[in-house]
Parts: sequence; structure tokens; C-alpha cells
Amino acid sequence: AVVSTQSTGGMDSQLLSDILSKSTARCWSIDTYNPVPGVLPGVPSSRDYEGGFGAALMLKDLGLAQGMADASNTTTLMGSLAKKIYEELCENKELASKDFGVIFKDLSSK
Repeated sequence: AVVSTQSTGGMDSQLLSDILSKSTARCWSIDTYNPVPGVLPGVPSSRDYEGGFGAALMLKDLGLAQGMADASNTTTLMGSLAKKIYEELCENKELASKDFGVIFKDLSSK
């Protein structure tokens, strides 16, 4: 999981990411597309979430997936929660145009 400095007990986000990327926590969001600003160069989070896959597009895709789940009477607890979170995020048009990783910044500020 990607975590903010606030939830690391003060540990530097870069150091934590380095540790996690070399353990069983290793995953795409840690070593390839980390949403924490400054951890990885060249990814949207290090460019104020510019470029990348837009949050509004993520919401669209979550809506399509949820629509298919609803049509087949399938419960998707995490999927429906993710859709709700992105709906709230995308009410802010500036954030809706940013990379979907901006959700990290938004949730970290709450």
C-alpha cells in the first residue's frame, strides 16, 4: 500500500517506498506509478499530477464496471466505494482533469 508521511510515523516517504519495493509489499503502485509526490521521477505525482490517466476517465471506467456488476446482480463493495470516492473527487473540475493518482493527495488532506 502507498502511504503518506502522516501515516508512517514520520518516516520519509522515499525510504518507506524503497523498503516496500523490496519486500512482499512490492506492487505497481510502489515501484512504477507511485502517487506520492517526489518518490519516483517522471510519474504524474511528481508533476503535480499532470498527464497520465485522468481522474474523470477513472470515474468513467469505474461507472462502466459498476454498471456491469449491477446488471449481473453482483455486489462490488470496494468497486462501489471507489466509484463514490472518485465521484466526490471529480466534483472539483481541477482535480477531475488531473491524473487519477491525485486521489492520494485528496485523501491525504482530509
